[in-house]
This record gives sequence, structure tokens and C-alpha cells, in this order.
Amino acid sequence: MSMPEVKLEKLEFIGAGKHGEVYKLDDKRCIKIYKTWRYLRRELAALQRGASAPFFPRVYQVGRDYIIREYVPGIPLNRYLRSNPLTEAMARQMVEIVETMRRLRFRRADTRLSHIIIDPKGKLWVIDPVNTMKPSPPFPRKLLKSLMRRGMDGEFLEYVKQRYPEVYTRWEKHLASLASA
Repeated sequence: MSMPEVKLEKLEFIGAGKHGEVYKLDDKRCIKIYKTWRYLRRELAALQRGASAPFFPRVYQVGRDYIIREYVPGIPLNRYLRSNPLTEAMARQMVEIVETMRRLRFRRADTRLSHIIIDPKGKLWVIDPVNTMKPSPPFPRKLLKSLMRRGMDGEFLEYVKQRYPEVYTRWEKHLASLASA
């Protein structure tokens, strides 16, 4: 499908990264223009696999070098946590994201805090799942490293240990590798 007639210079620029650029089309949709087909294909596979999960944006249209998907207002969780505390609601949602991705058989049931958006209602969304289709360790290494940089890993892991003991037990044997990484 060819790209819809949009003039990128007239759209609100949301952000850019290694994989492409994102622009807001309207209050409900945004468009991501990818640098390569490989990145588009991996992110589309992740969005399709996560379509039943409440924290992945809905896909509306796919073209040769773009995806039009649900626009999620908010700010990246890494930026939010610079001036706000980690809450139980956030910790619960982070565990649910990782465990849902594991259940849906993502190769990488993990994401960085910068790839999670917190919306105005406090709901978390995974917005850049392109690398979730690559292999990774059997625990959320990137998420935990992001929390470590903010000194919030202990608080998060204590929450997981108390509320999700079976998950903590599964992760526990891998936690020592974080300190050396």
C-alpha cells in the first residue's frame, strides 16, 4: 500500500530514533516512517503479536515504509520517573507487560523505560517494540537496567517479590548478571 497523501512538514513531529521518525496525524493516530523494511517488518510482527494485549497501540494501516497506528498521548516513562516516584500501579503494569509478552511468546519479553509511555491516566503503553522479536535473556534485563540507573530497581524487585513471587523466583537466578553488566 502506498503512503497516504500527507505532508510531513505540516504534521506535529513526535520523535525519531534508530528505526525511524514518528508524526502525529490526529488525536487518534500517528505515522511511523521506517528507515528500513527490516525494522518495519519486526515492529509490525510485534504489534500484531501483541494486538490482544491492552498496552500495545492498535495498527490501522501498513505500507512499504510506514505504519499508521494508535496515537498514545503521554511521556516516556524514563523521563516521567526523573521527577516522579515509581508507584505500585506502574510496577504492576510493568510486570504485566513483561509477563504478557512472555505468554505471547515474544522472543524478548523486555523493553526499555524509554519505550514505555505513561499516558495522562497513568496507563503504560509499549510504543517501540521493534527489538522484542530478537532473542534475549529469560528476564527483563533492559527494563531492570533502566530502573537501576534511577535507583529504583530494589523497590521494583521488592514489589515483584511480594506480589508476584513465582515471577521473582524465575528472575532471581539471573539478577546477579545485572550487576556485572
